[in-house]
Amino acid sequence: MNSNFLIIFLLALCILLIKYYTPKIKGLIGENKVSKALKRLNNEKYIVLNNIELNIKGSTSQIDHIIVSDYGIFVIETKNYKGWILGYENDKFWTQAIYKYRRKFYNPVLQNQGHIYALKHVLKNYKYLRYYSIVAFTKRATLKTKTYTDVVYVNRLVKTIKKYDSFYLNEQTKNEIVSIILTAKTNGRNKDKKLQVNPNINKNISCPNCGGNLIERSGKYGTFLGCSNYPGCKYTRNKKQ
Repeated sequence: MNSNFLIIFLLALCILLIKYYTPKIKGLIGENKVSKALKRLNNEKYIVLNNIELNIKGSTSQIDHIIVSDYGIFVIETKNYKGWILGYENDKFWTQAIYKYRRKFYNPVLQNQGHIYALKHVLKNYKYLRYYSIVAFTKRATLKTKTYTDVVYVNRLVKTIKKYDSFYLNEQTKNEIVSIILTAKTNGRNKDKKLQVNPNINKNISCPNCGGNLIERSGKYGTFLGCSNYPGCKYTRNKKQ
């Protein structure tokens, strides 16, 4: 009797774990596809930051991808859903349809507006920045949406970004903005006030682990180079290497 109860308990636990983690795994797969696509951008003009979590007034905003570019700030929300995706710009919820199955999910255009609001709070000293919202779906989905905001497939993402080509930010300002975002991310998630980010980005040196930019940081034992995707990637190296 006890063994039967244990088997039933373990099966129920497995079902719960699969139900909980499957969406997260699918989300990570989608974000990884976008990260790979964004590597095609010229890193002299576009600085890509992945998986940025900001804590604003007690609320957490997890932003899949931020691009600080010569042309403004791109904020990208990634969705790895399958089936038909139906919705309009200002609908509170969109619909995922797979044959007779219907599921409501929060409008990603509105979701990304919240991300931009959080980012504007972090960059409040830069009053006139241009923000571009993009929602990227993998090819598992069939988009049946009508929006003014760019809602595109991942394979169209880079082309969508490049259509915004009016020069706007200089190199110094871009590096300052990246530094502020990474500092906000570090302070919000890790409460590590000792780690200071230097706006000097070594864009000619890529992280061998994840392909991010190496940034000059100063810590307890002096200055060193660390990955811009920290804490997701903890790669570091000596400046003299």
